[in-house]
Amino acid sequence: MRWTLGLLTLIFIAACDVPEMPLPGVTGKAGELVVVMPERNWKGSAGDTVFNSLTEPVYGLPQAEPIFNVVHIKTPAFTSIFQTHRNIVVANIGEEHEKRIELKTDVWATPQVVVEIWAPNNEAFAEIFGSNRKNIIGHVLKKEEERILKSYNAQLNEDAVKPVKDKWGLTLSIPKGYNIVRDEPEATWVRYETKDVTQSILIYSEPYTKENTFSVDGMIEVMDSYSKRFVPGPDNGTYMTTFKEYPPKLTETSIASNYASKLIGLWNIEGALMGGPFVSYAFLNAEGTRVYYLHGFVFAPGKDKRNYLRQVEAIIRSARF
Repeated sequence: MRWTLGLLTLIFIAACDVPEMPLPGVTGKAGELVVVMPERNWKGSAGDTVFNSLTEPVYGLPQAEPIFNVVHIKTPAFTSIFQTHRNIVVANIGEEHEKRIELKTDVWATPQVVVEIWAPNNEAFAEIFGSNRKNIIGHVLKKEEERILKSYNAQLNEDAVKPVKDKWGLTLSIPKGYNIVRDEPEATWVRYETKDVTQSILIYSEPYTKENTFSVDGMIEVMDSYSKRFVPGPDNGTYMTTFKEYPPKLTETSIASNYASKLIGLWNIEGALMGGPFVSYAFLNAEGTRVYYLHGFVFAPGKDKRNYLRQVEAIIRSARF
């Protein structure tokens, strides 16, 4: 008996000393989202609400691309092979459930987003999802941005990060592959380029003197002024400008804890058949005396551009004084 007791004690102690197993890394591609829902609900109003909300076209892209690439998984099929996906929405629909929603992270993998919703029926589910749509999408997109920056911060290009910091007083998560291709007293152009894709950020600043600085017209005026001077087209006399036939869209946000305006839309080359999407931020320094502009744009003919633009925007949003 004494031997048995001692053995049990050893087993108990050993079990206490075993560390928790770390969560596996996430699977799935950037921009993908898995929706776990019973088939009968997926074919009804609950499924329609989720699918239509999460696949709405992203504003500011030359071709229609959804906010997320949605993959439906039937509830019984949601096994460990799918539980490590990067973005998951789990729908629990049945009379036994009261309406409830939880936004979670790192449930089965890391860095993961899980949105779990409980509702007694399709109508109640559609109501709770619809009323929380912006928070759900924002929750997932924030984690997508964090994943991008985690990767970029692990491979910073100090040959670009340091000159930008020294000149503009801004720290940006500029990864290897991006290089400074033009550095003038008034502007700095940072670019990543392959034979298929070009991703760019143009940095410039002005004294804060204009009343319309943070308006659509004010931002376009300044953007076009700098783009014309510093982003030439393929031929003499050609240059980048805002494609005004597609109205740019303005939203209020923040950068480096300071107020910012975000403008998204399309650019084109005046005098040449070239164009693509842009995202531009204007924000003040801590003293409120200067406006800083970070103008990101993508050129990727024949390719989807949503993820490329999100990568550029992640770098912009990493800005800190």
